[in-house]
Amino acid sequence: MEMNSIPMVVRGCRLHPTQDVLLMPEGTLELNGPSRDVLTRVDGNRDVAAIVQELLQEYEGAEEAEIRTDVLALLQDLKDRGVLRERT
Repeated sequence: MEMNSIPMVVRGCRLHPTQDVLLMPEGTLELNGPSRDVLTRVDGNRDVAAIVQELLQEYEGAEEAEIRTDVLALLQDLKDRGVLRERT
């Protein structure tokens, strides 16, 4: 996953409307920390850079490098688990 990648949630997966979990055909994945805030922005239109910028506005005082690193790591992990893919 790169800063110009456009992540998408794969078919069959979605955020639970009230709980911090991602619903998947295999079960659920508990979301920790700001993971839900990241995933609510994964819409198949925003690139990773736009997601990072929005999070910087929401989390005033946070270091951009730290948010960028954390977002890229989360999205790559979810891609590796088959929950996300990159729009082509």
